[in-house]
Amino acid sequence: MTNATVIGASGYTGGELLRLLVTHPDIDEIVPVSRTNAGKPVSSVHRNLNGIFECDFEDLDIRGIDSDVVFLAAPNGEAMKYAPELLEKGLKVIDLSADFRLDKGTYEKFYMKHESPELIKKAVYGLPELFRDKIKKARMVANPGCYVTSAILAIAPLAKFKDKLDMEKVVVDSKSGTSGAGAKLTDFLTHGEVHDNLKPYNVVEHRHRPEMEHILSQSIKDIRISFTPTLVPIIRGILTNVHVFGKTGADLRKHYEKFYGGEPFIRIVDIPQVKDVVGTNFCDIGVHADKHTDRILVISAIDNLLKGASGQAVQNMNLMFGFDEWAGLTMVAGHP
Repeated sequence: MTNATVIGASGYTGGELLRLLVTHPDIDEIVPVSRTNAGKPVSSVHRNLNGIFECDFEDLDIRGIDSDVVFLAAPNGEAMKYAPELLEKGLKVIDLSADFRLDKGTYEKFYMKHESPELIKKAVYGLPELFRDKIKKARMVANPGCYVTSAILAIAPLAKFKDKLDMEKVVVDSKSGTSGAGAKLTDFLTHGEVHDNLKPYNVVEHRHRPEMEHILSQSIKDIRISFTPTLVPIIRGILTNVHVFGKTGADLRKHYEKFYGGEPFIRIVDIPQVKDVVGTNFCDIGVHADKHTDRILVISAIDNLLKGASGQAVQNMNLMFGFDEWAGLTMVAGHP
């Protein structure tokens, strides 16, 4: 059996990791770490785990960690401090922050000075649908951002037609639930600001845009993306509309079905809806050709806390340890 430590276990992504790991058939022990809640019962923060996971949060002690895998669900800037020692101890690391997703220059432009740049090239980008073989061999995985996951999975199959499409003017428009901003209360997220409202933010300079381009440029060299996120009054879920101009002459639905054939968590549907994926690790994708304007519309829907964060992290762990990829992730959305 395998032991896991979750650093940052009191946040939303940390709580989701605990929820998934506690029922995972291959996980024997879970150590929940939270500096702010050390000594308190996990269920005092994550009430959904009452009677399910009766442990107390532990204080952070990097030297004392001896789990097989460590999930870093801490804020940006923390993972770069912890990863070197964890890797030196021979542990496997899955980082849910942005610390190892980008090259040093891009990271420092959009985030902060990087304290462990020597590790950036050692981290494998944790999007299984594109990098499964590398993830299986990885010691450290950089889990993708939530918006980025929804956008890349929508766009990646179009690489085959990059010479026929205007890939230098790709428009990505995403709507996200409020949990994507984390558990910390801010004026931006109060009920009075969010309820009955749609709030665009960082409308042309969101820091997930360079991550989208960084990864997609490996197959679409000159891709340029205009990205605008909007906060909507739901708790969880992301719906992304991608607009690409040009004509392929192909049956795009069949192409997407072939591209993602055999992928356990990708479903090609007509029109994705957030409700169909909330509480699951699925990404639903729909693709349509608008002949009136020679526009391709790709719609994707994910749960931002699962396929956009903790679920994908567990999927990556499954690959790294040779577990069944479905392990711990068999959730199905409810209806209605």
